Amino acid sequence: MTKIELKAKEHFYKKEYNEALELFSKINNNYALGLCNLLLKNEKEAKKFWSQNKKHCPACQFGLVILDLIKLKMNKQPSFFQTRAQLEIYLNLFLENNLIEWAENLISCCDFLYRSNPESYKFIARALYSNGYFDLAITFCKKSLRLFYCDPEAFLILSQCHFLKNDLKEALDLINKVLDIVSDYYPAILFKKIIKDKIDETHNKT
Repeated sequence: MTKIELKAKEHFYKKEYNEALELFSKINNNYALGLCNLLLKNEKEAKKFWSQNKKHCPACQFGLVILDLIKLKMNKQPSFFQTRAQLEIYLNLFLENNLIEWAENLISCCDFLYRSNPESYKFIARALYSNGYFDLAITFCKKSLRLFYCDPEAFLILSQCHFLKNDLKEALDLINKVLDIVSDYYPAILFKKIIKDKIDETHNKT
């Protein structure tokens, strides 16, 4: 990775998208140029850069799908792997950059995305959880569990949401379900200790 690319990514992660654009243009990274433009709400420019590389770049192809979905246009079905790799990333970026309408529209297309990848509900739940939308994350976890009723990760996200809502009993019940499914699932083992420590701390205060 070149120094220019490293510096461009540093600007991107700091949400300094104009500065990142300038550097990405020097190395002709059309996907990154499209993404920076999108986050600056320059949709036409994003489309221009992604269209240039759409034949050979799955990320650019998915970017063009995203441009449709944020306008509630469900035209081209993305692939299974495109959805798995990038749906959560875009939803996180929209929420982190306060692009709430786009986030809402993307979530509204969940049934369309489900046809590409049935785990889409869980990807949405994970992004919602990461950004503090616990009630919505619970809703989408439950949607996912109707399809994959033994998914330990979905139960873990549910448990984490209830924990952060201070519903410790429900969080413990859910983490126990995870361990019933996969007894050596380390994230669940670790999180169960956190829940039990919090329960003990709460009891000691009363």
